[in-house]
Amino acid sequence: MLPCGAAVSAPTAWPVIAVPTGIETFATGGEMRVNGLPLHMRGVLSARTPVQVAALFRASLGQPLTEHTRDGTLVLGRALGEFYATVQLQPAGSGTRGLLAVSHLGAAPGPHDSATDRLLSRFPAGSRLLTQTRSVDGPRRAELLTVSNAMGVESNVRHLRRALEAQGYTLEHADSAASAPGGATSLFFKTSASEALAVIYRDSQGHTAIALNTITRLESAR
Repeated sequence: MLPCGAAVSAPTAWPVIAVPTGIETFATGGEMRVNGLPLHMRGVLSARTPVQVAALFRASLGQPLTEHTRDGTLVLGRALGEFYATVQLQPAGSGTRGLLAVSHLGAAPGPHDSATDRLLSRFPAGSRLLTQTRSVDGPRRAELLTVSNAMGVESNVRHLRRALEAQGYTLEHADSAASAPGGATSLFFKTSASEALAVIYRDSQGHTAIALNTITRLESAR
């Protein structure tokens, strides 16, 4: 088990992430802050292949999960109440190395600014931006948004689909896991220049959580 400590200013205890058997973790500097959010991170090492390690973490983290691959690095993500856990895995010789991180979404700033309002324009009124992560890797830009609101899963699915289709995206695939906790729905969209994956589900507090990951080729975004 991986205890992620406790944030001094947060009344809610940090979650404990179960590390599968055969996977070693090591300290990488303790708590840090990214975009103003407290973050706990540990390194991951295993003699097993990334495919095997990913399967173990999928079972350990449970559903619903977001999942994408960026230049050979597999990224798994899951919202855990006020927290968000990510696992990044990549090949290391015949084994696997990576990072296991947990961020405290509940520590996100409350007031909206114009940039936040633009980000929330894809989502129903009353939505709250929990976290935003951006990265640039070669010719590609990735952005992960996690959002929460009080509307139902189906209402969020319809709203997000209309918003993305209005921006030129085409829905390629939709999957509803009625048996999964929170009744998760996954939507995969594409344009000629980008792709988007949304996972929408009901969290343990009764709110709807949305994780939207978009990847855009920079030369096409100019």
